Amino acid sequence: MTGSFQHFRFSFREVAPTINEVLEYVRSSGLDKEHPAVVFTDQVLRQLDNFQGICGGYHIKKNEPVLPTAGVVKIDDFALHVGKQISRYLKEASYMALFLCTAGPDFSEIAGKLNHEGNWMEAYLVDAIGSLTVEKAMNIIWSNLEESMDKEELKISNRYSPGYCNWDVSDQKILFSLIGDNPTGIALSETCLMSPVKSVSGIIGIGKNLKRYKYGCKICNNQTCIYRKLIHE
Repeated sequence: MTGSFQHFRFSFREVAPTINEVLEYVRSSGLDKEHPAVVFTDQVLRQLDNFQGICGGYHIKKNEPVLPTAGVVKIDDFALHVGKQISRYLKEASYMALFLCTAGPDFSEIAGKLNHEGNWMEAYLVDAIGSLTVEKAMNIIWSNLEESMDKEELKISNRYSPGYCNWDVSDQKILFSLIGDNPTGIALSETCLMSPVKSVSGIIGIGKNLKRYKYGCKICNNQTCIYRKLIHE
């Protein structure tokens, strides 16, 4: 089951959020269709319709058993300090899918230009579209993994990323080294920030007796988390 990086590419059309999803994400649902935010969002979605730069995938590796109270996930003799919350969710995982996914640089470039011009509302909307796009792409990759593992009579967890659920972002360095060579083009800075900005990374547990838990938003202190926004907790 372990092996090389499983790679996926998407057109924007395949993973684009709807206008309603964008407005709901920025807490602006119910606006009239003539509202400037609605008109602009529609224009951007049309502008990006043929964009092809969205890609991602995963690399499956064996998970070494560690007590959940240790707050770590151990892979290839490297410890990811995910914290007790995530390690508890993954205690039955025999394997880990280490993932990367990016929406590409276009969203940040467009938003940066709009900010420079003083069009802050428009820049905010473009940023939201980028966030939703990479999440939708990753949802498809997650579903593909679930389908593949189902054939092996294995279950998968939700996905967890450095910087969320109290997992320190500094672990990006270990995560990227474990993933190794891959065609996503995502780079990691010295401060562990990914480029392009609209990118995600993390782990998904795989195991025969693994139970999938809901995201623990009520006990996580990250108020900017996209999962908290999407599930309204």
